[in-house]
Amino acid sequence: MKTKTWKINKLEKICEILDNKRVPISQKNRISGIYPYYGASGIVDYIDKYIFDEELVLIGEDGAKWGAFENSAFIASGKYWVNNHAHILKPNNEILINKFLVYFLNYSNLEKYITGATVKKLNQQKLKQIEILLPPLKEQKRIVGILDESFANIDESIKILEQDLLNLDELMQSALQKTFNPLKDTTKENYQLPQDWEWKSLGEICEINPRNKVDDEINISFISMDKILDGYNNKFSYVIKKWKDVKKGFTHFKQGDIGLAKITPCFENKKSVIFNNLENGIGAGTTELHIIRVGNYIISKFLLWFFKTEKFIKNGILNMTGATGHKRVPKDFIKNLQIPLPPLQEQEKIASYLDELSLNIKDLKQNYQTQIKNLQELKKSLLDRAFKGRL
Repeated sequence: MKTKTWKINKLEKICEILDNKRVPISQKNRISGIYPYYGASGIVDYIDKYIFDEELVLIGEDGAKWGAFENSAFIASGKYWVNNHAHILKPNNEILINKFLVYFLNYSNLEKYITGATVKKLNQQKLKQIEILLPPLKEQKRIVGILDESFANIDESIKILEQDLLNLDELMQSALQKTFNPLKDTTKENYQLPQDWEWKSLGEICEINPRNKVDDEINISFISMDKILDGYNNKFSYVIKKWKDVKKGFTHFKQGDIGLAKITPCFENKKSVIFNNLENGIGAGTTELHIIRVGNYIISKFLLWFFKTEKFIKNGILNMTGATGHKRVPKDFIKNLQIPLPPLQEQEKIASYLDELSLNIKDLKQNYQTQIKNLQELKKSLLDRAFKGRL
């Protein structure tokens, strides 16, 4: 489709701006109801009254994003209220379709119309100057029809893939639950175990937060909190330091120790790891880790998987101490924690099975995430073709 019949128009020439009708209501003065209360990026609340009862186009004045493909504009329809953070546009429908305007604004990079360094804003004067390449009404309808149908199909595919990702997380947790409660006993805290399994507290079979004594001149691996990765046997990013430079006020660990994050939200996100590939087999780092050194009754990989279970995480959260926002899992909780313990040989088999399952799930996740990214890029490509007359 050639664009010779497309004309450039400024937004003020083809839309009525209804900003004088918008009214902000403070949080304390809002009464809960059924009518959407719109702000810069969409619905922010539901209240008991409305201003508008027609389909209009809204675009953020402040508190929004205006880059290409940022979805800064959207349709509002039915009965609703709009606050002072969104501009209200009523297109002249004899020459401009509402949905075409929304697609165009979301496709366009509007940064050149934005003012303010600290608080960015699309003020009304700049809004009026936005230029739109406008095709005939029939062509607008054709473009909107294609984009609506294509985007609906793409969004449905993305929704399915996102559910698949959630299903993979549930699959991993289901496997962990079955692993550490193989008889599916839900009658008590220390549930029934298979023959040869036993309950042990971590304090009985591990050292919790041990201290190391080493030569002041030895090189060690120093790892910061943002380098603590999920899983085990990871290749860490770390810096080499002299022991004497870091030994005070930091957590110490040795090769094979488990680092368990004790502060939210790292703990909630299952940030625990086995330390491997350390310089001289010894390291130091953040104080926000519990260090667990396994003994002869348990292998590190088996214990690490136990730390990934939802039950352990929930119990840890319930036992956290400290002020809100700075809560930590206390050492006594870790020390007294009861763990179901099979024989060592079975621990090895269980850990190997969970390792393999985890890798397979990780591969599937990457595949689904790639598909989602490709579908999102397809939407951008369709918009680009639409507004270059090549749809």
